[in-house]
Amino acid sequence: MVKEFFFEQKQHLITALAAECQDVLHEALSKHGAATLLVSGGTTPAPLYEALSKTDLNWKKIKIALVDERWVDSDHSASNEALIKRNLLINNAKSATFTGMKNSAPTAVKGQAETEANYQKLPQPFSLAIVGMGIDGHTASLFPAAKGLEGALKADGEQLTAAINAMQSDVTGPNTERISLTLTALMKTERIVVLFTGEDKLAVFNMAQKPGPIADMPIRAILHQEQVPVELYWAP
Repeated sequence: MVKEFFFEQKQHLITALAAECQDVLHEALSKHGAATLLVSGGTTPAPLYEALSKTDLNWKKIKIALVDERWVDSDHSASNEALIKRNLLINNAKSATFTGMKNSAPTAVKGQAETEANYQKLPQPFSLAIVGMGIDGHTASLFPAAKGLEGALKADGEQLTAAINAMQSDVTGPNTERISLTLTALMKTERIVVLFTGEDKLAVFNMAQKPGPIADMPIRAILHQEQVPVELYWAP
């Protein structure tokens, strides 16, 4: 079952979730001596990251890594790495260690092995993953009908990352070549937070909680499993 937290205002959501993230990371540091925070890009979580960056945590022992990335350079306007560096790796959190996904390889397929090696070095289990959801039912860069999706959704897979090439749409925009965490990686996380706003996405989320093909709405892979606690944070 997914625990659902609804807020009337986005700022109330940000305040509550920042406090919850702080508690989760503090607990992970106490239990394991280290913590790994997996983060998504997008405009919705950016204020959360800024609030989280100001929290009192031992950031030197926290690893921050991406949930997914477009295969673009870090100075590109669509780069998730750039967004994280602007909004999270500041204030108190500037002492955290960051692991990106994009490297110098010309394609995500050719660069995946290097990214995979870097992610395998991160402390496991991962402490917390913050993911979003699109109106097409995708999460991370696990898009319906994408090339590479089937392998990324293997329940018994060993890879933490996968090269994805999505079908271009209004949701993907022009940057269809991606790299993403796999379902295997997400299932190695102690808690998953699904964060999004808007009535339209809430309707999609409610649909995804009903039985149906995971390939049609990959968010179902997270919602219909019993290994990892999942929480929804939503505001209009």
